Amino acid sequence: MGRVFRIFGIGFILLLLAGGALAYRTLNAAGYFGTVTSAFAGTCQAISGVVGAEDMELDRQTGELFISSQDRRPESGKPIAQGDIFLARIDHPEVSPQSLTLAMSWPLHPHGISLYADGNGKRTLAVVNHPERSAAERGISEVILFDVIEGAGKSPQLSLRRRINDPLIHDANDLTLVGHDSFYVTNDHGSESQLGKQLETWLMLPRANVVYFDGNAAKVVATGLNYANGINRSADLATIYVAETTGRTLDIFHRDTTSGALSPMRSLFLGAGPDNIDVDGEGNLWIAAHPKMLDFLAHAKDATKLSPTVVLKVDPAAEDGALRTIYSNTGAEVSGGSIAVSDGKRLVIGAVFEPKYLNCTLRR
Repeated sequence: MGRVFRIFGIGFILLLLAGGALAYRTLNAAGYFGTVTSAFAGTCQAISGVVGAEDMELDRQTGELFISSQDRRPESGKPIAQGDIFLARIDHPEVSPQSLTLAMSWPLHPHGISLYADGNGKRTLAVVNHPERSAAERGISEVILFDVIEGAGKSPQLSLRRRINDPLIHDANDLTLVGHDSFYVTNDHGSESQLGKQLETWLMLPRANVVYFDGNAAKVVATGLNYANGINRSADLATIYVAETTGRTLDIFHRDTTSGALSPMRSLFLGAGPDNIDVDGEGNLWIAAHPKMLDFLAHAKDATKLSPTVVLKVDPAAEDGALRTIYSNTGAEVSGGSIAVSDGKRLVIGAVFEPKYLNCTLRR
């Protein structure tokens, strides 16, 4: 009997040690032990009127800023509100953003967006849409393609061209166009059940993936990712960048421009949970990240709880990424920042839940 108790005791101690190690790994990955201070060399102006500016796309030829907007905090007992795509100008923060989808009658609950322009000036805006209430939690996603129609002397309009549904596109988070009908999209979870998704997140199980849609069919081109989130491409379409939020890394893939296949090149550890990715005119990456992901989860449930935001600048041509922190805030100025877009003079920061976004000047 004594031997049995000793074996049981040893097993219990080992179980406690394993549990403690797992808890430490999770807390460390979530930034629990780190500290965040507010630091930025420029000045910021809050732009109201847009709720939940989770993602943005800048047309660097025109200065037009397309904004994905969704109020993710519905009043108790009420359905989630219709989302919207707004248009603003990065260089004119004094001009109020205007809705481009206000008249649409079908459910629009946008997530990630992507803009593609060809050499003739034709533009396509792609939108990840979760067409049902709380669909993002249930794994129901579609991709909508809009033609950006130019109006004589007027702001552009969006004309629905195509809605794409495919079983491989299920927990879609973000996407990047590589043509008017072809794109890469991230599924941030691989599990079907809510319990499975929770386990993926908390245990950091690498089950997320990237799917390529060539205009006709979809196929999985990257697997084994920890919460695949933001995605973008290089100007020559030969490189794809993917953010792994719970992995706190940026993955760089070589793209076969004929087949669409992705080959891993390297991963850069960022030290914070990256969200969306912007690629500037010089090829640098601007990444909004969550340095304290447990604070972000608390902020998602309670607007009064702050979630720090950092903006990272990465040079993908440098072997070490030449990582720089451009903006850091404890959450008082903007909580839960998810996208950072820069034209070299200004920096715009959007957030998942805030009823505003920031338009900041960059000090050279």
